[in-house]
Amino acid sequence: SEMCIRDRAYGARGLFVSLTLSVALLAVVSLTRSGGLTGLWLRAEHGADLTPLAASVLVAWIAMLHQGRRAAACLALTSASARQAAAEATTEALRESMAALRARHDRLDLSLSMWRDLAARLEQGDPGEAARAALELCALRSGASAGVVQRWDGVSLRTLAGRGQGSPAQPRPRDICTDRTAAAAVASQRAVTVLEVGAEAELSDSDVAVPIMGSAPGSVLGVISLRGVSPSRLRATDLRDFTIIAQWLAPTLAASARVERTARN
Repeated sequence: SEMCIRDRAYGARGLFVSLTLSVALLAVVSLTRSGGLTGLWLRAEHGADLTPLAASVLVAWIAMLHQGRRAAACLALTSASARQAAAEATTEALRESMAALRARHDRLDLSLSMWRDLAARLEQGDPGEAARAALELCALRSGASAGVVQRWDGVSLRTLAGRGQGSPAQPRPRDICTDRTAAAAVASQRAVTVLEVGAEAELSDSDVAVPIMGSAPGSVLGVISLRGVSPSRLRATDLRDFTIIAQWLAPTLAASARVERTARN
């Protein structure tokens, strides 16, 4: 479009410059040959000279008009292309949002009996069953394809329950876990994504991990680690929901830990 506008400006400028130079050249020739402008006026009176001049000016003027239309068309095309690109970007963003909302709706569109069953399993007192219920609830909330619940003994993480397939390097969760994302969640006592682990992250690390906090300040009972979710798409509300699920699971794990300590003593 800018090129079209420049071409139009140069065409108009060239037309008037060439006319001026032509008249000036004829005047110089007339002055040189006759000492005056009589010859120029005599030529201006003859139709044989004026007709080609008028025709050339008319042709140049028509060309300028066409060039102006071309410039306007170029501007309209550029504007339409920009609007099309913006519309395509908006459409793609809306399509992605609709897909995410549809997937979330499908996950949450469960019967009341399903929610009641999950709540009962989380609160019934069996730590393994409660851990599996917590993983199912996290999967319903985020679409995670796999996950594990691990207990923290103050030194290492030990797997309590698992769901789905783990990483390609470790399809089945180990009893003692070396998940860097989970370790970061225990150390920071908050939800952590693998993006926060940085360059040290490996394929065996989970995508997001949430600590299970005890009632005492700073006490960690375990961690919920999830795989198959996109860390970059997790929002603050998603991490808060994972934290609520971990808090829901915490009393069952705390009661189980107390029973085990009593049995050992």
